[in-house]
Amino acid sequence: MFSCSGGPEHEPNIIWWWEVRRIPFNLVMASWGAICLTAYFWGVSAVLPPGQDAIEPVALLALPFAINAVYTLGWLLEVPVRWLVPRTSARFGPMLLSLGLGMGMILCLLPAAFWAGYRLTR
Repeated sequence: MFSCSGGPEHEPNIIWWWEVRRIPFNLVMASWGAICLTAYFWGVSAVLPPGQDAIEPVALLALPFAINAVYTLGWLLEVPVRWLVPRTSARFGPMLLSLGLGMGMILCLLPAAFWAGYRLTR
């Protein structure tokens, strides 16, 4: 998933590199999101009044679209950087992908960690 081609990068190749990795990225994020959502529901259930939703259902449905929009920023950033700085390292794309994946995982983890921590310390 984080391999680089090593050859000269042109716009179609950059976009292709990112799009080939979109499905594995989504699978990783969906699996991680399910784990975090389970921990969040467990943690927040300690303070949730009966009959109230733990999360807005529309927000839950919008999340995959938002994650994929942010994922698209990877190649939208890499294309102009490689155009402006032709000597950009071949590791730039994989570095952006790993940075985005890590930040996405941390953002998913924050509410789960907060509420699970709250419930554990209660």
